[in-house]
Amino acid sequence: MHYSIIINPQAGNGTAQDAWERIKGQLDQENIQYRYQLIKEAGDAEYFASRLGQEKHDEPLTVIVVGGDGTLHDVLNGLIKSAAHHQDRLPLAYIPVGVNNDFAKGYGIPLDPIKALQQIFSTKQAHQINIGHYHDAIKEQDHYFLNSLGIGFDAAITSQANRKKGQRRSLSRFAYLRHAISVLYNQQPFTLMVQQQGSRDFFKKAYIVIIANQPYMGGRFKIAPDASFDESTLDLVVAERKNWLITFWQIWRLVHGKLADSRFAKHFHGKDFHCTTTSLEFGQVDGEEIGNQFMDLLISTDSYPFYQDPQK
Repeated sequence: MHYSIIINPQAGNGTAQDAWERIKGQLDQENIQYRYQLIKEAGDAEYFASRLGQEKHDEPLTVIVVGGDGTLHDVLNGLIKSAAHHQDRLPLAYIPVGVNNDFAKGYGIPLDPIKALQQIFSTKQAHQINIGHYHDAIKEQDHYFLNSLGIGFDAAITSQANRKKGQRRSLSRFAYLRHAISVLYNQQPFTLMVQQQGSRDFFKKAYIVIIANQPYMGGRFKIAPDASFDESTLDLVVAERKNWLITFWQIWRLVHGKLADSRFAKHFHGKDFHCTTTSLEFGQVDGEEIGNQFMDLLISTDSYPFYQDPQK
C-alpha cells in the first residue's frame, strides 16, 4: 500500500506541524512508502486532492489527511470531483489534528496522531461510509459533506466564532450559549420549506436548521445521537423561534444533545431533502462557512471508500 498525505500545518492552531513531525518519524521508522504535500493557502487541499484523483496509479493508493474537519472536507470534495466514476474514487483516511474533530469523534478515530496512524496501518481493506451531498440549485454546484450542513442559527454562530481574533477553540457549552445570545439578538427567523418524499412542511419562523450525517457538532454536542456513518440516511432538525423562554429552552436542549427529541423541534430522517429559504441566510458545511445566500438545496446521500477501521 502506498500513501499520499495532505497536511494542513496550521490546523489545530498550529499543533498539526508538531503532529506531522511525529507522524513522519513513524513512517520513516517503519519504511512506509509515502509522499506528501503541505497546504500553504486556501484551496490547496482540494487542488492537491483533485490532482491525485486525476493521476494514474500503478499500485493501490490511500490518501491520508492530517488536519481538521475543514481540511478533510476539502480533500473529500477534490477527490470526488476529479474521479471519472464512482469506482475510481481513491480511498481516504484521516489523522485528526483540528480544533473540533467532529468526524473523528463520530467515526471512532483516536485523537493521538500515532494511534490514528497505527489504526490506518492495521486496516485490511476500504469500506464504504455514508456521506452527504447537496446540489445548490441557484449556483448549479454540487458539494459533499461528512459531518453536517447548517442554515441560520448554527451557521451564524460558526461565522461569528471564525471571526473572533486569536486562536480558534472548541466551543464549550458556556461559550456556545454566549455566542447564541449574541446571534439571537441579531438574527431574524426566516421562512423555510422542507420537501421530503412528496410532502411539504413550511416553517414561518425557522432559525435552527441542521442536516447531520453523524452525531457530533462543534466538538462537544450531539445534534442527532442516533446518526451513523453506516446508514445511508441523514437527520434534519428544524426549530422555530417562539417566545424567549422557549427559545432558551431549545438552545439548552441543543447543547445537551436533546433538541431532536424535543416537542419544540421537528426531526426528519431520510435519504433526500429539499430545503429552500426566501431570504439570505448564513450557511455552514463541516464547520466552514458557505456564505450568506438564498438557499435552494437538494440534499441526498452518497458513499465513499474509507481506509480506516473505526475504533470500538
